[in-house]
Amino acid sequence: MHLTHLNIHHFRNIVFADLPLHSRFNLIYGNNGSGKTSILEAIYFLSLGRSFRSAQLSRIIQYEAQNFQLFGRFFDQTELTIGSMRERNGKSVIKLNGEAQLSQSVLTQAFPVQLFNPESFNLLNSGAQQRCKFLDWGAFYYDNAFLKTWQQVKRLVKQRNAALKQQFPRNYIEILENELVEKSQSLHIQRQNYFDKLAPKVQEILSVFSNQFAIQMSYFKGWSSDKPLSAVLAEHYIMDVKTGITNHGPHRADLRFKVNGHPAQDILSRGQQKLLICAIKLAQGALFSQKRKTGCLYLVDDLHSELDQTHLSHLFEKLMQTNGQVIATCIERSHLSDLFKPYDAQYFHVNNGRLCDTKINQENLAQQGSSEKTFLSAGEQQ
Repeated sequence: MHLTHLNIHHFRNIVFADLPLHSRFNLIYGNNGSGKTSILEAIYFLSLGRSFRSAQLSRIIQYEAQNFQLFGRFFDQTELTIGSMRERNGKSVIKLNGEAQLSQSVLTQAFPVQLFNPESFNLLNSGAQQRCKFLDWGAFYYDNAFLKTWQQVKRLVKQRNAALKQQFPRNYIEILENELVEKSQSLHIQRQNYFDKLAPKVQEILSVFSNQFAIQMSYFKGWSSDKPLSAVLAEHYIMDVKTGITNHGPHRADLRFKVNGHPAQDILSRGQQKLLICAIKLAQGALFSQKRKTGCLYLVDDLHSELDQTHLSHLFEKLMQTNGQVIATCIERSHLSDLFKPYDAQYFHVNNGRLCDTKINQENLAQQGSSEKTFLSAGEQQ
């Protein structure tokens, strides 16, 4: 799978941009604040329907514009199109192959993106919920039934929480619990199956990066392994009523990392933690490729400032070995161009929200105000 074209309209500081992308390797360079990270953010938004920088639309839609519009063409056995539009009032339109979709998950499933950025390296210290999301990204693509099970569990936990807060009768809550226990066990099995594939792959990749430390990875299902969830819920029912939330269950699942029996974040240096996160993401990408027989899209944002040259070289060497597409950013072209030299690649120079040195984009910039069509419609007719 690779993105062949990306159109951006009124996203962050980008008024308009059209990027013809290389199927394997792309480098976007420019000064801080030039808009290079915004390009990666736009791709990420197309896939997941959210930003990795802000939850506020007012910060994503360009100043004085009423909406932002994104359009992409990508190839996965056949050419497909993907589009997203968000207005300041919250209205949204998402499309796959020109057809409006009711759920963002349809776009996420069709257009998988894996992000490497400085914030990614906070995973070990970001809390169980964020680490569980990390695990669920892989399980979502690995098991077709995962999304439905995850949605059912999320709904049941929400319903039980509401019933606890409103002090519904115990027999009513027990009805919810019976279904929650059943779905939770299914979700646990799906996560466990994926984790059993992920852990050895992480160790394999980590050994390439460094042999200086050994990591013990474990998956915590969200409740005691010694008891069934039904018994745990019954045992903690009074506490749950007092707090108004369900304190045990698959929504409390976690990925845990230890070194010699101690939490990894207490033992590993900051640099070693970064290598571990890179290994996990690469392992997820490798499992995706094995399962789908195609690669995902890797967004690599400004890692030149996060990793030393040796480990940065190891990371890009592993990325080059995947069958996915890489879109990376840096400040100076020279920071990463040496890593790309053995390969055919596309280069983009960004300055003040504009692509400076691509003829196609210069022509399109001259046309940016000439059309009255909506951007999504115009993109689909190209």
